[in-house]
Amino acid sequence: MIILVFLWVYLATNNYSTVDGRITSISRDHEDLELERQLKLINKPPLKTIQEDGYIVDCIDINKQPAFDNPLLKNHKIQLKPSFEVTNTNSTRLSSIGFEEDLCPKGTIPIRRTTKDDLIRAKQLSYINVGILNKDIPGRHYAGLNLNIDDKRRYFAISGIINTYNLPVRHPDQITSAYIYLSNGGSVHDKNVIMAGWEVHPKVFGDGKTYFFTRWADKSRNKGCTNFFCPGFVQVEPSFHIGTPVVDTSTYNGKQFEMMVDISHDPKTNNWWVRLNNKNLGYYPGILFSNLAFANLGGWTGMTSTPAGIPSPPMGSGHFPDNNIYRSCFFRTMNFQTDTRTNIGPKNHKYAVASSDSPKCFGVQYEGWNEDMQGYVMLFGDLVEIVVDNI
Repeated sequence: MIILVFLWVYLATNNYSTVDGRITSISRDHEDLELERQLKLINKPPLKTIQEDGYIVDCIDINKQPAFDNPLLKNHKIQLKPSFEVTNTNSTRLSSIGFEEDLCPKGTIPIRRTTKDDLIRAKQLSYINVGILNKDIPGRHYAGLNLNIDDKRRYFAISGIINTYNLPVRHPDQITSAYIYLSNGGSVHDKNVIMAGWEVHPKVFGDGKTYFFTRWADKSRNKGCTNFFCPGFVQVEPSFHIGTPVVDTSTYNGKQFEMMVDISHDPKTNNWWVRLNNKNLGYYPGILFSNLAFANLGGWTGMTSTPAGIPSPPMGSGHFPDNNIYRSCFFRTMNFQTDTRTNIGPKNHKYAVASSDSPKCFGVQYEGWNEDMQGYVMLFGDLVEIVVDNI
């Protein structure tokens, strides 16, 4: 699993370069030696080491975490908690995602140690980071509920409870995911975005399990990444290491599990906070972005991606929405914030619009307010056995 693959190190060493989002090596003969040297730079000296199931977690001084290797954050002062009031959301079906009290000593944060295999897999990626934002890539499909751009509102927060599934993928470059996002920018070439949710992506995470992910990008600078792929995300939560799989996932027509995710702008610091299951994981400093003082787009989305010539993986629960939350993957308790900084639900088309780029194959069904769930609900997914190949 790739968690701490710092692509900036490749550039700094002059032994690697990026071309159209691909990493190329100029010296295969010295690759092993170079990988070992990079690992020493990437993996910070731990104050405590924890042996997990098949990998190692290091407790790193919070002030020496990977984010501060980014030149933009050289003099950054850590914000330990949001300045705004946080409202917790209740759920009795939370997935086990890896929170462990007293995981690391006070003043440290847990980070999964990067291995040589992680670095090798990183070089094999067909993109670094921002390419995942392109909606016009063949083989990529979306179904979800998007905030209405016509009213020209400014958005400062988005949240939702996401039904979690573990769906099979046939190829390491395939992706199936569900996430919330906020973005700004006039075109795909200058888009700034933050997203968070769950994802099955073997090329990134090393296996076919479901993982929580958070991602940022500034396409005008060609910067951004997933999790700790590059320096940017500042973690403050000591009881959770990004890179542990989601243990509990839902079963079609059976037991359901979910995760609570939200992204919120801090008006005092301009940092963008990411929360998971009522915990403040950390934030993206506002200085990372060229154009994200506020968002003009956002939504709750299901997405799949597949290479050319390979049928798409399933989306959501792997089934078309059919008004049944036990059979259709869902978002619930969906809210967003505008200038008023108060939660607003996507009540109707004035606020948000449901859409799918291939509605015959990937469905979306906006339920509106659901009394049983005490919130706004959207179902999404694809038809079983439907082959959608690069359309």
